[in-house]
Amino acid sequence: MLDPPGVFTYRDGVAVIQIFFFAIFLVFGFILCHRHGFRRSEGWVILITFSLLRLIGASFQLASINYPTDSVYGGALICEGIGLAPLTLLNIGIFGRLNKYAKKIHHKAFSVISLVAIAGLVLGIYGGINSSESADLGTNALLKASVICFLAAYVAFLGLFLLFLTWLSRIPPNERPLLYGFACCIPFMVVRFMYSVLPTFIPSIRDNYNALFGNVTIYLFMAVLEEIVIVACYVYIGMRLDELPPELKAPPLSFKKKDKKKKRKHSSQDSGENILK
Repeated sequence: MLDPPGVFTYRDGVAVIQIFFFAIFLVFGFILCHRHGFRRSEGWVILITFSLLRLIGASFQLASINYPTDSVYGGALICEGIGLAPLTLLNIGIFGRLNKYAKKIHHKAFSVISLVAIAGLVLGIYGGINSSESADLGTNALLKASVICFLAAYVAFLGLFLLFLTWLSRIPPNERPLLYGFACCIPFMVVRFMYSVLPTFIPSIRDNYNALFGNVTIYLFMAVLEEIVIVACYVYIGMRLDELPPELKAPPLSFKKKDKKKKRKHSSQDSGENILK
């Protein structure tokens, strides 16, 4: 059941909470990008994207007070659905940075994870558009596939987390809070994914697990607060990180290419010396 028009409701209050926190996170996102870099591989620019999505989605929700149209609700639904993409991809920055020290994972592995999440993003957009055109604004197959893509990407990050724990000795002590922060966020991410996954596979509870017309308390405590805690944790860690030294600001695993070039130079020099001899 949609909220009555012209009335400020509990759901609108949740939107105000989102605007308050994500406006702050947006500012910190620009600060972190200025400090650590605006490249997508650094991860911090994704914080800006996620904050903007949540600000736009909350604005759509507040706009529905006086303009309860399908397009407004559809905009809110799309922003809500595709928000899992940047929330998941925030971890690209964490593991990409750690890999610059561990030097174990090829950069293409991160590209594959990104593509899976981007596929979920595209499916979420089209699913949200189709849902906004339906009578009940409910879940459809595209939105389900979108959630599964995001879940698969996060499971991949969990696997990377376990791998980096085994390589902890390669990571400087001042960089290890990135791993600890990821570990602290795991229970909150699990709850956040439960909010999206449970109604996908259990239709009987779907009416309660909907950001637009479901149970607002469930939405607040299983989605909104989780996202706020996760982003706050990443912002806190990011603000405490030192800038990467210049030699580590190259793309991941570019050191292998450099090593190969050095080997080629040395081999050519050696062969030249042998000829002279």
